[in-house]
This record gives sequence, C-alpha cells and structure tokens, in this order.
Amino acid sequence: MRVTLKDIARETNLSVTTVSLVLNQKECRVSDSTRSLILKTAEKLHYYPNQLAVGLVKQETKTIGLIIPDISNHFFANLALGIDDEMLKHDRNIILSNTNDRPERDLKSIQVLKSRGVDAIILAMASNVDQTHIRSYKDIIDTSPIPIITVDRCNPAFNCSALKLNNKKGAYNAVSYLLSLGHKNIVCITGPANSDSTQERLAGYEWAYRDAGVSLPEKYVFHGDYLKQSGNEAMKQILQETKATAVFAFNDLMALGAYHCLRQEGLSIPEDMSIVGFDNIDFSDMLEVPLTTVNQPTYEIGREAAKRALLEITSPEAEKQTISFEPHLIIRKSTAKPR
Repeated sequence: MRVTLKDIARETNLSVTTVSLVLNQKECRVSDSTRSLILKTAEKLHYYPNQLAVGLVKQETKTIGLIIPDISNHFFANLALGIDDEMLKHDRNIILSNTNDRPERDLKSIQVLKSRGVDAIILAMASNVDQTHIRSYKDIIDTSPIPIITVDRCNPAFNCSALKLNNKKGAYNAVSYLLSLGHKNIVCITGPANSDSTQERLAGYEWAYRDAGVSLPEKYVFHGDYLKQSGNEAMKQILQETKATAVFAFNDLMALGAYHCLRQEGLSIPEDMSIVGFDNIDFSDMLEVPLTTVNQPTYEIGREAAKRALLEITSPEAEKQTISFEPHLIIRKSTAKPR
C-alpha cells in the first residue's frame, strides 16, 4: 500500500501538519533534527507524494500531453525526444498518444488528455484531414482551457501557437538545386493532398520552376502518404508514365521507397535517376547512396515547442505565436547532372 503522511507522522510521533510542511518544503518552525528525522523516515518508508492530490491542490499536474501520428517515423521520434529532453529540465512528465495518423484519434486523445488533467498539449496533427476534421480541431483548440501547441502540421485558422518549418522555402531549395544541375524533367512524390505541408512544398516546387524560367513538366505530381510503400508505388508510376531524370520526394521515407523501386528495376542512383528527400532523418546519410535532402531541425523544433508550452502554462495571457524555422539543403551522392 502507498505510504501516507499519517504513516510518517505515526512513525515519528509528530503531527501530520508538521510532516506535510517539511516534505512540501514549506516554511515552518522545526529544528534541524526534527526536519532530518522526517526526511529520513520518509526515505526509509519509501514515501513519495501523490501527484494527483498535489495537482488538485496546486491546479497543476506537471504533466504534458504529446500527440503524434507515428512514433516509428524517425521525424516524430526526434521531435518527441526534443520535447522530452526540455520537459525533463523543468521536472515535467509526458503522456504520449500515438494516433496512427488518424484525425479521429487526434480529437479523442485531446479530450482524454484534458480529462487526465495535463497542463498543456503539444499536437502534431494527422495528415489526412478534411474540412470537417479541421472544424472539429478548431472548436476544441479555440475553447481549450489549457494551452495547445501545434507542431509541424499547423493551420492558421486555429487560435494557438504553432511551430513549423518554412516548407515552401525548403522545397524551393531542393528543386532549384536539381534545376541548376541541368534537370528539366523533375517530378515530385507528395504527401496527402489535404496536408498543409504537402501544399506548401508543392508551392515551393512550382516557385522554383517559375523562378528559373523553365516550363513545368506535363505530368509532375504523384501522390504518396509520407510512408515508404507509397514512395515505392509512386516510383513505379513515374518510370512507366514519364521521362523524369530526377525525383523530389516530400519526405525521406518516400525517398527510401523510391530507392527500393529503382533497385528492383536495376536502375542506379544518381546515374539513372537523381533523388532528393525532405527531413534529413537519421538513416538518410547511411544509405548505400547517401540521400540529398532538406534538413529540418526536428529536435530543436521539439525543444522550442516544449518551451512555448511551458511559457503559456505560466503566462496564460501570453500572445499566441507562429514560429517558423528555416531549412537548408544537404547535398549528398543521390544527385548528379542528368546523362
């Protein structure tokens, strides 16, 4: 059974009030010997405070909710690591909800975490949302009594702080680099069409072509879902339906799927096809042909999201902010001039 303040009071022949004041580090008139007795007894009996009770008294549980689409995705794993490391510095715990990229589970998770008394929620939304989902997110976020911070996948209609990458600039850098190598027929493998990051990266792709004064390929958009298998399937279509010499995959997992397809077809990277990814997740420089990719400072985004949540917990009146991070292109061996 859990050891209580009464147990320590009984063991030390002191009042519950005195024991409580000492263990909660409150100001009280007790001798050093009495304070030491209480602390040693608490340690001997393996006492630890009931955080639920402490939370009810202080109106703060020192617990943060974190909702992410897929913990097996290196991007979200690194994001979670940054959040967790920052929260540990401030003696905060995290309750993690993995939603398998399903918006209905996002919405349910928000309600469950609120019912558990978390002090704030950091939310990386599912990618395949529709307008009905967006309205539901907006209703929950706009009326939330606790801070909700969105990361990576954000919507400007929400009344909350958001942290995200400048996706448009990242895509622009990737495609501009391929154009500078002499590629004219560059196709892209996108994420889900309803995803903000997909739309922003597609806008950056088109911007790079306009800026270079080059006509867009007749067919250049192939849809994926940010998972490896969709990159494989899209690459099969690209080989069948286009004369592309380069592929810009909207994340590294889909780029990996494209790698596998090209290997199965007996084609070489970059001799037969140049490939650029997006995210710079851990494996991207460990491939047989290291991947040229757009770097996202994922860990740093996680840390800043945690800092923002902590600020809004302690200062509820703080103005909501959208914080943008700048990408940069990391050039490796998966890109070269077209043959």
